[in-house]
Amino acid sequence: MFNLMSNCCSWVSNFQQPMRKVTVLMVGLDNAGKTSILRMPPKELGPTQGCVRTELRVDNFIVMVLDMGGSPEDRRCWRDYYGEAHGIIFVVDSSDEQRLPEAKELLVDMLKQPRVARKPLLVLANKQDRMDALLISELIEGLSLEKLVNQSRSLCHIEPCSALVDLRKWSDRKTLRGLRWLLRAVCMDYSDLCSRVARDSKHPVTREDKERRGKPEKTRGKKRRKEKEEEESCESEEKEQN
Repeated sequence: MFNLMSNCCSWVSNFQQPMRKVTVLMVGLDNAGKTSILRMPPKELGPTQGCVRTELRVDNFIVMVLDMGGSPEDRRCWRDYYGEAHGIIFVVDSSDEQRLPEAKELLVDMLKQPRVARKPLLVLANKQDRMDALLISELIEGLSLEKLVNQSRSLCHIEPCSALVDLRKWSDRKTLRGLRWLLRAVCMDYSDLCSRVARDSKHPVTREDKERRGKPEKTRGKKRRKEKEEEESCESEEKEQN
């Protein structure tokens, strides 16, 4: 009877709550299994290129998931979407210890961005079914997760999962459990996050910033050296004329 009343009260509470629209940015290295996490049942999927938008209905939320490609070329575009997101999902391959430093580097760069700071972060530790999968404690240490989220003042939760083994219905999946945590965290600061999204969406990343990011550091270094040589040449000519 108590359980029945609890379920009834929960249903009435959910019914009374307004529908809220939330945009979630999902990023991670290539082959981390980002796209497979959203598919039920899992399919043979190639690497995501660019941004794939998937709409989900979760409780009282309409969730737009922006699934970003993880290749080096696609990572340059991540910043273009930071302003749209209320929260972030970072997917990491638990079984690929060699690429953990690379994943950490991406996480460090992302969390220091003003348009990401103070937004809730869900880390999905994918491929936990594999024998060589790292423990959650090892992932937290390897990613310096506690230090990073404290610096960015972001709420954070790490959820173990396996996109290829978790064949249960969507409502029972561990991925959904993590997503529900993220939505609750967004809900706690919903008004402020919506204001930030509205403001940042009006002022997207400039074309100059995109071009500057798109150029390899080596190319930019050559350009700076060339400009310096031209300045020195001009100074020498002025001295000779004087």
